[in-house]
Amino acid sequence: MNRKLAAILLVGLLLMCVQVASAKKYSLTFHTGAVGGLYMEPAAIWADQWHNNLSDVEVSVILGGGFTNPLVVADSAPNEAIGITDTLSAREVQLGAGEYAGRVPQGIKNLRALWRFNVKSWGHILARPGVVPEGIETFGEFLATKPAIRLALKIRGSGDEIFARRLLECYGLTYDDITKWGGTVSFNNPADISGLMIDGHADVTIAIVRVPAAYVLDMDASIKGMKWLALEPETIDRMVEEYGYIRGYHPGADYATLGKDIPSVAFDHLVFVHEDMDEELAYQLTKVIISDPERVGKAVPALSTFSAAEAPLDTGFPLHPGAERAYRELGLLK
Repeated sequence: MNRKLAAILLVGLLLMCVQVASAKKYSLTFHTGAVGGLYMEPAAIWADQWHNNLSDVEVSVILGGGFTNPLVVADSAPNEAIGITDTLSAREVQLGAGEYAGRVPQGIKNLRALWRFNVKSWGHILARPGVVPEGIETFGEFLATKPAIRLALKIRGSGDEIFARRLLECYGLTYDDITKWGGTVSFNNPADISGLMIDGHADVTIAIVRVPAAYVLDMDASIKGMKWLALEPETIDRMVEEYGYIRGYHPGADYATLGKDIPSVAFDHLVFVHEDMDEELAYQLTKVIISDPERVGKAVPALSTFSAAEAPLDTGFPLHPGAERAYRELGLLK
Protein backbone atom coordinates (compact mmCIF):
# COMPACT_ATOMS: atom_id res chain seq x y z
CA MET A 1 0.00 0.00 0.00
CA ASN A 2 2.81 2.37 0.91
CA ARG A 3 4.62 1.55 -2.34
CA LYS A 4 1.48 2.15 -4.37
CA LEU A 5 0.86 5.48 -2.61
CA ALA A 6 4.46 6.51 -3.12
CA ALA A 7 4.22 5.69 -6.84
CA ILE A 8 1.01 7.72 -7.17
CA LEU A 9 2.62 10.66 -5.39
CA LEU A 10 5.71 10.43 -7.59
CA VAL A 11 3.65 10.39 -10.79
CA GLY A 12 1.62 13.38 -9.52
CA LEU A 13 4.79 15.28 -8.70
CA LEU A 14 6.23 14.61 -12.13
CA LEU A 15 3.03 15.82 -13.80
CA MET A 16 3.13 19.00 -11.72
CA CYS A 17 6.73 19.60 -12.80
CA VAL A 18 5.77 19.15 -16.44
CA GLN A 19 2.88 21.59 -16.05
CA VAL A 20 5.10 24.19 -14.36
CA ALA A 21 7.73 23.81 -17.07
CA SER A 22 5.16 24.15 -19.84
CA ALA A 23 3.70 27.31 -18.25
CA LYS A 24 6.99 29.13 -17.83
CA LYS A 25 6.44 32.70 -16.68
CA TYR A 26 8.70 35.49 -17.91
CA SER A 27 8.94 38.65 -15.81
CA LEU A 28 10.57 41.44 -17.80
CA THR A 29 11.57 44.99 -16.92
CA PHE A 30 11.27 47.47 -19.79
CA HIS A 31 13.88 50.23 -19.35
CA THR A 32 12.61 53.32 -21.18
CA GLY A 33 13.11 57.05 -20.63
CA ALA A 34 11.72 60.09 -18.87
CA VAL A 35 8.00 60.67 -18.44
CA GLY A 36 6.74 62.66 -21.43
CA GLY A 37 9.70 61.66 -23.59
CA LEU A 38 9.69 59.53 -26.73
CA TYR A 39 10.33 56.21 -24.97
CA MET A 40 7.89 55.83 -22.08
CA GLU A 41 4.55 56.11 -23.90
CA PRO A 42 5.16 53.62 -26.72
CA ALA A 43 6.73 51.20 -24.23
CA ALA A 44 3.50 51.27 -22.22
CA ILE A 45 1.46 50.49 -25.35
CA TRP A 46 3.76 47.63 -26.35
CA ALA A 47 3.65 46.22 -22.81
CA ASP A 48 -0.15 46.27 -23.00
CA GLN A 49 -0.05 44.39 -26.31
CA TRP A 50 2.13 41.72 -24.75
CA HIS A 51 -0.18 41.51 -21.73
CA ASN A 52 -3.16 40.93 -24.02
CA ASN A 53 -1.46 38.37 -26.26
CA LEU A 54 1.18 36.51 -24.23
CA SER A 55 -0.15 34.81 -21.12
CA ASP A 56 3.29 33.74 -19.92
CA VAL A 57 4.87 37.20 -20.09
CA GLU A 58 4.70 40.00 -17.53
CA VAL A 59 6.32 43.36 -18.32
CA SER A 60 6.98 46.27 -15.97
CA VAL A 61 7.70 49.61 -17.66
CA ILE A 62 10.13 51.80 -15.71
CA LEU A 63 12.09 55.01 -16.20
CA GLY A 64 15.51 54.81 -17.78
CA GLY A 65 17.76 56.64 -20.20
CA GLY A 66 18.96 56.15 -23.74
CA PHE A 67 22.59 56.25 -22.58
CA THR A 68 22.29 53.97 -19.55
CA ASN A 69 19.76 51.43 -20.87
CA PRO A 70 22.34 49.46 -22.90
CA LEU A 71 24.59 49.20 -19.83
CA VAL A 72 21.72 47.96 -17.67
CA VAL A 73 20.36 45.40 -20.14
CA ALA A 74 23.85 44.06 -20.89
CA ASP A 75 24.33 43.28 -17.19
CA SER A 76 20.82 41.87 -16.63
CA ALA A 77 19.68 38.25 -16.81
CA PRO A 78 18.89 37.59 -20.51
CA ASN A 79 15.16 36.92 -20.04
CA GLU A 80 14.52 39.75 -17.61
CA ALA A 81 15.23 43.02 -19.42
CA ILE A 82 14.26 45.04 -22.49
CA GLY A 83 15.67 48.46 -23.33
CA ILE A 84 15.33 51.43 -25.66
CA THR A 85 18.12 53.60 -27.02
CA ASP A 86 19.02 55.45 -30.21
CA THR A 87 20.92 54.05 -33.17
CA LEU A 88 23.97 56.26 -32.59
CA SER A 89 24.31 55.14 -28.97
CA ALA A 90 23.91 51.53 -30.13
CA ARG A 91 26.93 51.91 -32.38
CA GLU A 92 29.03 53.74 -29.79
CA VAL A 93 28.35 51.28 -26.96
CA GLN A 94 29.41 48.38 -29.18
CA LEU A 95 32.67 50.14 -30.01
CA GLY A 96 33.29 51.60 -26.55
CA ALA A 97 33.42 55.00 -28.24
CA GLY A 98 32.10 58.49 -27.55
CA GLU A 99 30.51 58.88 -24.12
CA TYR A 100 30.96 55.13 -23.49
CA ALA A 101 34.75 55.24 -23.84
CA GLY A 102 35.23 55.95 -20.14
CA ARG A 103 32.64 53.39 -18.99
CA VAL A 104 33.15 50.42 -21.31
CA PRO A 105 36.28 51.07 -23.41
CA GLN A 106 36.19 47.45 -24.59
CA GLY A 107 32.65 47.91 -25.90
CA ILE A 108 29.53 45.83 -25.27
CA LYS A 109 28.79 43.09 -27.80
CA ASN A 110 25.92 41.17 -26.18
CA LEU A 111 22.91 43.26 -27.20
CA ARG A 112 20.47 42.51 -30.03
CA ALA A 113 17.66 44.51 -31.64
CA LEU A 114 13.97 43.66 -31.87
CA TRP A 115 12.78 46.63 -33.95
CA ARG A 116 13.45 50.25 -34.92
CA PHE A 117 10.93 53.04 -34.25
CA ASN A 118 11.06 54.73 -37.66
CA VAL A 119 10.90 58.11 -35.89
CA LYS A 120 13.95 59.66 -37.46
CA SER A 121 15.73 62.88 -36.62
CA TRP A 122 17.04 64.41 -39.84
CA GLY A 123 20.15 66.50 -40.34
CA HIS A 124 19.70 69.93 -41.89
CA ILE A 125 21.86 72.87 -42.98
CA LEU A 126 19.84 76.08 -43.29
CA ALA A 127 21.05 79.44 -44.64
CA ARG A 128 19.47 82.85 -44.89
CA PRO A 129 18.66 84.20 -48.37
CA GLY A 130 21.68 85.60 -50.18
CA VAL A 131 24.23 83.76 -48.02
CA VAL A 132 24.72 80.85 -50.44
CA PRO A 133 25.98 81.82 -53.91
CA GLU A 134 23.65 81.17 -56.83
CA GLY A 135 23.83 77.64 -58.24
CA ILE A 136 25.24 75.98 -55.11
CA GLU A 137 23.06 73.13 -53.79
CA THR A 138 25.30 71.13 -51.44
CA PHE A 139 27.09 71.88 -48.19
CA GLY A 140 30.45 70.82 -49.61
CA GLU A 141 30.15 73.26 -52.52
CA PHE A 142 29.28 76.02 -50.08
CA LEU A 143 32.21 75.31 -47.76
CA ALA A 144 34.58 75.30 -50.75
CA THR A 145 33.89 79.05 -51.08
CA LYS A 146 35.34 79.58 -47.54
CA PRO A 147 32.34 81.68 -46.48
CA ALA A 148 32.62 84.21 -43.65
CA ILE A 149 29.42 83.07 -41.92
CA ARG A 150 27.88 83.54 -38.52
CA LEU A 151 27.17 79.91 -37.63
CA ALA A 152 24.53 79.36 -34.93
CA LEU A 153 24.57 75.91 -33.31
CA LYS A 154 22.90 74.30 -30.32
CA ILE A 155 24.74 74.03 -27.01
CA ARG A 156 28.12 72.30 -26.86
CA GLY A 157 27.91 68.57 -26.32
CA SER A 158 24.33 68.27 -27.56
CA GLY A 159 23.55 65.70 -30.24
CA ASP A 160 22.98 68.55 -32.69
CA GLU A 161 26.35 70.19 -31.96
CA ILE A 162 28.14 66.83 -32.21
CA PHE A 163 26.41 66.29 -35.56
CA ALA A 164 27.63 69.69 -36.83
CA ARG A 165 31.17 69.00 -35.65
CA ARG A 166 31.24 65.58 -37.31
CA LEU A 167 29.84 67.03 -40.50
CA LEU A 168 32.60 69.63 -40.70
CA GLU A 169 35.18 66.92 -39.98
CA CYS A 170 33.98 65.07 -43.09
CA TYR A 171 35.27 68.05 -45.08
CA GLY A 172 38.51 68.26 -43.09
CA LEU A 173 37.31 71.35 -41.21
CA THR A 174 36.78 72.54 -37.63
CA TYR A 175 35.17 75.56 -36.00
CA ASP A 176 38.60 77.21 -36.17
CA ASP A 177 38.38 77.22 -39.95
CA ILE A 178 35.08 79.09 -39.79
CA THR A 179 36.69 81.81 -37.67
CA LYS A 180 39.80 81.93 -39.90
CA TRP A 181 37.52 82.70 -42.82
CA GLY A 182 36.19 85.69 -40.90
CA GLY A 183 33.12 83.99 -39.46
CA THR A 184 31.89 83.22 -35.94
CA VAL A 185 30.43 80.18 -34.16
CA SER A 186 27.89 80.55 -31.35
CA PHE A 187 26.11 77.97 -29.18
CA ASN A 188 22.48 78.55 -28.31
CA ASN A 189 19.13 77.03 -27.39
CA PRO A 190 16.65 76.36 -30.25
CA ALA A 191 14.50 79.45 -29.61
CA ASP A 192 17.56 81.70 -29.70
CA ILE A 193 18.75 80.11 -32.93
CA SER A 194 15.39 80.81 -34.51
CA GLY A 195 15.50 84.42 -33.32
CA LEU A 196 19.07 84.95 -34.54
CA MET A 197 18.26 83.56 -37.97
CA ILE A 198 14.97 85.48 -38.32
CA ASP A 199 16.53 88.78 -37.18
CA GLY A 200 19.52 88.39 -39.47
CA HIS A 201 22.09 87.99 -36.67
CA ALA A 202 23.06 84.49 -37.85
CA ASP A 203 23.63 83.25 -41.38
CA VAL A 204 23.66 79.46 -41.12
CA THR A 205 22.46 76.84 -38.64
CA ILE A 206 23.06 73.08 -38.51
CA ALA A 207 21.10 70.55 -36.45
CA ILE A 208 19.56 67.08 -36.49
CA VAL A 209 15.93 67.02 -35.31
CA ARG A 210 12.61 65.27 -35.70
CA VAL A 211 10.41 66.69 -38.46
CA PRO A 212 8.66 69.05 -38.16
CA ALA A 213 10.54 70.91 -35.43
CA ALA A 214 8.79 73.93 -33.89
CA TYR A 215 11.76 76.29 -34.06
CA VAL A 216 12.45 75.29 -37.68
CA LEU A 217 8.79 75.95 -38.50
CA ASP A 218 9.25 79.46 -37.06
CA MET A 219 12.19 80.09 -39.39
CA ASP A 220 10.37 78.49 -42.31
CA ALA A 221 7.41 80.85 -41.85
CA SER A 222 9.50 83.97 -41.23
CA ILE A 223 12.48 83.70 -43.59
CA LYS A 224 11.27 83.75 -47.17
CA GLY A 225 13.70 82.04 -49.49
CA MET A 226 15.60 80.21 -46.73
CA LYS A 227 18.12 77.85 -48.36
CA TRP A 228 18.38 74.14 -47.53
CA LEU A 229 21.71 72.54 -48.46
CA ALA A 230 21.93 68.84 -49.37
CA LEU A 231 24.75 66.45 -48.49
CA GLU A 232 26.94 64.84 -51.14
CA PRO A 233 26.96 61.02 -51.49
CA GLU A 234 30.55 60.74 -50.26
CA THR A 235 29.74 62.79 -47.16
CA ILE A 236 26.69 60.65 -46.45
CA ASP A 237 28.80 57.50 -46.88
CA ARG A 238 31.32 58.75 -44.34
CA MET A 239 28.69 59.78 -41.79
CA VAL A 240 27.11 56.32 -42.11
CA GLU A 241 30.33 54.32 -42.00
CA GLU A 242 32.18 56.27 -39.30
CA TYR A 243 29.38 57.33 -36.98
CA GLY A 244 26.38 55.09 -37.69
CA TYR A 245 23.93 57.62 -39.11
CA ILE A 246 21.18 56.36 -41.44
CA ARG A 247 21.25 57.47 -45.08
CA GLY A 248 18.12 58.80 -46.72
CA TYR A 249 16.23 61.90 -47.76
CA HIS A 250 15.16 64.71 -45.47
CA PRO A 251 11.37 64.97 -46.05
CA GLY A 252 10.37 68.24 -47.64
CA ALA A 253 6.60 68.27 -47.28
CA ASP A 254 6.53 69.88 -43.82
CA TYR A 255 8.50 73.02 -44.71
CA ALA A 256 7.43 75.56 -47.35
CA THR A 257 10.99 76.74 -48.03
CA LEU A 258 12.16 73.18 -48.72
CA GLY A 259 9.29 71.66 -50.71
CA LYS A 260 11.24 68.59 -51.85
CA ASP A 261 13.16 65.71 -50.30
CA ILE A 262 16.94 66.24 -50.22
CA PRO A 263 19.83 63.82 -49.48
CA SER A 264 20.78 63.80 -45.80
CA VAL A 265 21.40 61.51 -42.83
CA ALA A 266 19.34 60.67 -39.75
CA PHE A 267 19.30 58.69 -36.54
CA ASP A 268 16.47 56.71 -34.98
CA HIS A 269 15.53 54.72 -31.87
CA LEU A 270 15.22 51.00 -31.22
CA VAL A 271 14.05 48.31 -28.81
CA PHE A 272 16.72 45.80 -27.84
CA VAL A 273 17.40 42.83 -25.56
CA HIS A 274 20.26 40.63 -24.37
CA GLU A 275 21.69 38.34 -27.06
CA ASP A 276 21.01 35.30 -24.84
CA MET A 277 17.29 35.95 -24.45
CA ASP A 278 15.39 32.77 -25.31
CA GLU A 279 14.81 32.74 -29.05
CA GLU A 280 11.15 31.84 -28.63
CA LEU A 281 10.61 34.74 -26.24
CA ALA A 282 12.25 37.26 -28.57
CA TYR A 283 10.21 35.81 -31.42
CA GLN A 284 6.92 36.18 -29.56
CA LEU A 285 7.70 39.69 -28.31
CA THR A 286 8.50 40.82 -31.83
CA LYS A 287 5.69 39.02 -33.63
CA VAL A 288 2.98 40.49 -31.38
CA ILE A 289 4.11 44.07 -32.05
CA ILE A 290 4.95 43.74 -35.74
CA SER A 291 1.65 41.95 -36.44
CA ASP A 292 -0.24 45.04 -35.27
CA PRO A 293 2.06 48.03 -35.98
CA GLU A 294 -0.78 50.57 -36.20
CA ARG A 295 -1.70 50.16 -32.52
CA VAL A 296 1.15 52.27 -31.14
CA GLY A 297 0.74 54.99 -33.77
CA LYS A 298 -2.93 55.45 -32.90
CA ALA A 299 -2.11 55.88 -29.22
CA VAL A 300 1.13 57.88 -29.55
CA PRO A 301 1.13 60.42 -32.42
CA ALA A 302 4.93 60.60 -32.43
CA LEU A 303 4.92 56.91 -33.44
CA SER A 304 2.48 57.36 -36.34
CA THR A 305 5.33 56.47 -38.71
CA PHE A 306 6.08 53.15 -36.97
CA SER A 307 6.31 50.64 -39.79
CA ALA A 308 6.57 46.87 -39.92
CA ALA A 309 8.57 47.14 -43.14
CA GLU A 310 11.11 49.56 -41.61
CA ALA A 311 11.30 47.89 -38.19
CA PRO A 312 14.05 45.33 -39.01
CA LEU A 313 16.28 47.74 -40.98
CA ASP A 314 19.19 49.91 -39.75
CA THR A 315 18.66 48.77 -36.17
CA GLY A 316 22.03 49.74 -34.71
CA PHE A 317 22.47 46.37 -33.00
CA PRO A 318 22.20 43.14 -35.02
CA LEU A 319 18.74 41.60 -34.95
CA HIS A 320 18.08 38.94 -32.31
CA PRO A 321 17.59 35.54 -34.05
CA GLY A 322 14.10 35.29 -32.58
CA ALA A 323 13.16 38.70 -33.99
CA GLU A 324 14.67 37.78 -37.33
CA ARG A 325 12.53 34.62 -37.39
CA ALA A 326 9.41 36.69 -36.79
CA TYR A 327 10.24 39.07 -39.64
CA ARG A 328 10.93 36.20 -42.04
CA GLU A 329 7.70 34.48 -41.05
CA LEU A 330 5.79 37.70 -41.70
CA GLY A 331 7.45 38.14 -45.08
CA LEU A 332 9.39 41.25 -44.05
CA LEU A 333 12.85 39.75 -44.50
CA LYS A 334 14.05 37.30 -47.13
